[in-house]
Amino acid sequence: MTIIDKIYTTKGRLNRLRYLKYMILLAIVAGLSTFVMSSMATFLTGDPNGSLVMLVTVFWAMVAGAGNIALMVRRIHDLGKSGLFVLVAFVPVIGAVFSIALFCIPGQVGWNEYGADPLED
Repeated sequence: MTIIDKIYTTKGRLNRLRYLKYMILLAIVAGLSTFVMSSMATFLTGDPNGSLVMLVTVFWAMVAGAGNIALMVRRIHDLGKSGLFVLVAFVPVIGAVFSIALFCIPGQVGWNEYGADPLED
């Protein structure tokens, strides 16, 4: 299983430490790739605010956003809740608190309907 398979899936559970690691990795890769691709687009077009630069930036933001949502769903599964709770993250202010709470709240001990306890691996 590659790192892409580990980030872009909603099946199973994800403990706090792995969630943190994957979120940091996703942020670094998305940030660097966006910078490199946008720089290349700027070099090719000569316009740092051009449509090609914006298109590349939006594309990478969507790719990273999809990974972020998938990781959040798996973390919510570790709490024993439905992945639909990820919609709370889109509510202003409450979403920010919820997103931070996912790093802090311990997962459900033992097996739950979403799979085995990731700490037992």
